[in-house]
Amino acid sequence: MKKLILGDLKLYYQDLGSGYPVVLVHGMGSDHTIWEGIITYLEKNFRILAFDLRGHGSSSKTPGPYSMELFSDDLHRFLERLDIGQAHFMGHSMGGAVLQELAIGKPELFNSLTLISSFAYIDHHLEDVLLELLRILTDEGYNDFFNECLKLANTPEFIENNKEFFQEIEKVMVKTNSNSSLEYTINACLKINFISSLRKIKIPTLIIAGEEDVFVPIEHGLKINNAITNSKLEIIAGASHNLLVEQPVETYQRICDFLQDL
Repeated sequence: MKKLILGDLKLYYQDLGSGYPVVLVHGMGSDHTIWEGIITYLEKNFRILAFDLRGHGSSSKTPGPYSMELFSDDLHRFLERLDIGQAHFMGHSMGGAVLQELAIGKPELFNSLTLISSFAYIDHHLEDVLLELLRILTDEGYNDFFNECLKLANTPEFIENNKEFFQEIEKVMVKTNSNSSLEYTINACLKINFISSLRKIKIPTLIIAGEEDVFVPIEHGLKINNAITNSKLEIIAGASHNLLVEQPVETYQRICDFLQDL
């Protein structure tokens, strides 16, 4: 892991491979490791930049409040320091919302945009889910929060077949997690509403949704697809919210086809 210092903010990131840059942005409560299954393939042809957002992973757990604008500004400053003028951008879940914020304000940075299991606004379902996660985090603690996220983000079969894998992830996340940063992040998610601004995005956009996603149902992908003119929607059968981990090969293939078409 490399470290970039931006004032009082330390951002940790991976810089792998070589060639045209691809920037990867993880979701709420996650970190750069969510991309490991995809990076294995992408780094063969691209320079991969996968960083931990403020308040996540190894990056600084700064005081709140947080917002998509703040995360987006961090990313912009990160790119400026690394002298990245343009790149392919990929965001998972909330990471996709961060990239929507950046794409609306700084479209010149984008060669393409890929949104995976992402959303552009908070409907009643997402509001209920996020508020319940916030309640569990504050009332019951991080371990219960982690287990609830696990059920929301993965199919029951995948959880059952990968118990030891998730136990190891939980051990790592317990060490790097900050409950206060997570609370700031959930509250930031509750304010997301880009749906009326997405028409401004003219960048070639790929939207990938899991057919069995109960966290962010495919209706969110459909609405983003309808709002962004130059976009295409791919639905992966049998996949959940965490399709980067459950079906990395299938996910990569959709991304690869999209980038080749460009």
